[in-house]
Amino acid sequence: MVSPERAIFDAEELINQAIWRGTYDQDFKSELTLCSEAKIILEGLSNLDPILEKHRRRALSQCLLRIDHAYVGLGDHEWTIDRATEALTLAETSGSAVQIARALLSLGNGFLHAGDIVNAERQWVRLLLLAEEYTKDREMQNVVGLTLIVRGHVLNGKGLYDQAARVLEDAYATLVDVGDYFGCASACDLLSEVYLKLDAPDKAETYKSKAEECKTRIRNQPNPYDP
Repeated sequence: MVSPERAIFDAEELINQAIWRGTYDQDFKSELTLCSEAKIILEGLSNLDPILEKHRRRALSQCLLRIDHAYVGLGDHEWTIDRATEALTLAETSGSAVQIARALLSLGNGFLHAGDIVNAERQWVRLLLLAEEYTKDREMQNVVGLTLIVRGHVLNGKGLYDQAARVLEDAYATLVDVGDYFGCASACDLLSEVYLKLDAPDKAETYKSKAEECKTRIRNQPNPYDP
């Protein structure tokens, strides 16, 4: 009989593997399969002590967000807001500020895709206010950096290129500090595009080169899940 502690650990290992598959390999079907397995494990646990129950809820929240990431990667946005809302509720009852932030980012993205920019911004503002209390937390700052990229996309789409550049510069600096080269590459790609629109080709080329450097780092990272 597997202990609840071991079951949660096993589920988190599946989620971590799914994150790699979905983020680095862009293998969304594998991400969905792995997270579906983790979800079954986590939802099968009951009557836990309060500390373990919070741990389970935090893991299940992250599991739902990665399931949604996989569906979105496969082109299916239909239930994003519902999944993110459920993930946020679980995160709030888990007591994990970082998980709350992740869920708010996902929920904001869901509203954005649905064309509801007001509600999207509401989630991101709440996230950034929460993050002000966790300036030294690398995981929280990672979420902040990714949120700034999305806001940069929105500003770019509105034609507010100067504002977009400032926000994306902040995103890049934040993500460099926490070592998220995947996020850095995204920020640099968008910065290159924005600076071209601002008629600053030198800066555009600089960020294009930085994006390629980040992508090289990503390619050179050993895959911990290779057989």
